[in-house]
Amino acid sequence: MSSEPEPTIPEITRTDCARCGTEVHGLAGRYACALCGWVNHYSEGHEELPGLDADPDHGRR
Repeated sequence: MSSEPEPTIPEITRTDCARCGTEVHGLAGRYACALCGWVNHYSEGHEELPGLDADPDHGRR
């Protein structure tokens, strides 16, 4: 039995773009509009971002 926590699957969320009003979809409250380039600040997401220790590619080139 592993002591590592199960990975969580981010929730797909939707909102209207703050710049052009287009409906955009994102992961856990983080959005980017493909039409006008607007992106919301990472701190507006619904949950904490994982740290570097959780990134399997950190430190690899």
